[in-house]
Amino acid sequence: MKHWFSFPSVQIALCIGIYAIFGYKFGVFGLLFTSPVFAAAIKRPLFAWVSNFRRKVLEQVWLPVHGQHYVFKNVTIQVLKDPDHRHWVRLADVQKVTGVTASERALKLAYSGRLKIIGKSAQTYIRDDALLAHLAKENKPTALRFRTWVERNIVFPGRTVRQRLGIHDEDGEAMDS
Repeated sequence: MKHWFSFPSVQIALCIGIYAIFGYKFGVFGLLFTSPVFAAAIKRPLFAWVSNFRRKVLEQVWLPVHGQHYVFKNVTIQVLKDPDHRHWVRLADVQKVTGVTASERALKLAYSGRLKIIGKSAQTYIRDDALLAHLAKENKPTALRFRTWVERNIVFPGRTVRQRLGIHDEDGEAMDS
């Protein structure tokens, strides 16, 4: 259990209260000479309070998209995870990074079952392994860098989790790579 003196807001209130009592007792002259002591005493709890506030704000902003939000070269990539720990990447985000490389219809034919429309807004998502296979066919430098990034940040962590949990591929074989 945390002691109530360890909370920065309590420490700040105590510093201000003691400083106000000292000012009341000794007047403006006393406040003038004790202000460096007050500044030194309030500095640490004030920084802790600001740090806690910043952390709480970041939690409120990023917790709802935890595990879904990735960024490649200042482009937000939305990634969803299914129960089999497969990652699904929003196709519109991929096209922002690489440019339009193939139509949605061509991707559906090439990667049947690995392209889905998900969500209320009916966004098209491509499965991580299909995205990797598609990017392997591209020669543009941006697509090659993006492929490396996708493999490192999206595909590899999902593959590691599936191997650890013993989840097999669709064809029934365990992932060995």
